[in-house]
Amino acid sequence: MDELGAAAIDDLLDRGDLEDWAPLVRSIAAHPYGKLAETVLSLCASNPMYGTSRLWTDWIESLRARTPPSAAMGLASLRRRRGLTQEEVAERMKSTQSRVSKLERNADPKLSALRAYVAATEGELQMLAVFPGQPPVEIAPPP
Repeated sequence: MDELGAAAIDDLLDRGDLEDWAPLVRSIAAHPYGKLAETVLSLCASNPMYGTSRLWTDWIESLRARTPPSAAMGLASLRRRRGLTQEEVAERMKSTQSRVSKLERNADPKLSALRAYVAATEGELQMLAVFPGQPPVEIAPPP
């Protein structure tokens, strides 16, 4: 299921039935913080479908409530866990929703953008350097 593109998943959510959704359900249940779950949440938020968007969103969130996330978390997951929309983060960053969306999908964002994003979610970005056999060292931002 992970190989399906967003358009195919959107079509499946919109036009599918219980039989069509079964593989989607199994894949998301196995990885509630995975790319497929993120795609479904994003599609449900950007293109609400009568009745089913709320069901998919509530179900995925209930799975996540029962399944602790891994130590690593993407920006979109972080934002959702903070109960914020892309629009709210954009407003706090004095940016646009589309720029926040691009930042959430960027595999190599600028450090300043990450700091601003985390600050907009009411957090503080900290960086650690980890060396074998030594305690982690915090890397301070330049003055």
